[in-house]
Amino acid sequence: MGPLFQLTIVGILYFLLASIIGLALMLIARLIMLLKKKTDISVNQLFWFPLKLAPYFLLAFIANVLVCEFVRDVDPPLTDYWSLPINDGLTMGAIDISDKWYLWPTREGGEAILSNIVLVGISNKALYGSTESDEYFIYRFDSKKAVVNLSKDELKTEANKIEDSLPTLKNPSDLYYDNRDFGDLITFLLLLLYPLYRFYNVCNTFWALVSKQNIEHLSTAA
Repeated sequence: MGPLFQLTIVGILYFLLASIIGLALMLIARLIMLLKKKTDISVNQLFWFPLKLAPYFLLAFIANVLVCEFVRDVDPPLTDYWSLPINDGLTMGAIDISDKWYLWPTREGGEAILSNIVLVGISNKALYGSTESDEYFIYRFDSKKAVVNLSKDELKTEANKIEDSLPTLKNPSDLYYDNRDFGDLITFLLLLLYPLYRFYNVCNTFWALVSKQNIEHLSTAA
């Protein structure tokens, strides 16, 4: 599933969700007006408020792609690949599905050093893991060579020759998201600042109008 198709799906879902939120805002506003016994305030603009934020979110998405690519050095959103930097250009990656990972010599890919990786542990000296066929491996960073077709006991024995203990083996997807979750959370919160500011203005203006007797509209705030 390519990025353009994913972006199209996200766009359709956004407009559906924005329409639902807009309708909910309009109904809530009408209920408040009913309780306040106000019938002279137009609230139709509340329906369009979430939809009007679409250009902002599109620009925010483009900006986020650039930040991911050139500042954070992580994969941009809505891609069909995942990459996890390991050591000195060495990269783990997955394409289309994140269940099976590959060890590549560079982030751009190249001939896979190891394939079908399902568990991995990383230290300063080596990369440890297992493949889909339950065969364990060690890739040493100093020699840049892989020892493959190990049993679990052989892996522990070889690991003890390199360092004190074998790192915990985890799903590569877990390591991938551990590497970027905090940055994604900060980015998400920053992107919400402007919509929340606009929403506050709309609510504040509506409440001010409900408290007045004269007929006014919300179009200037929404």
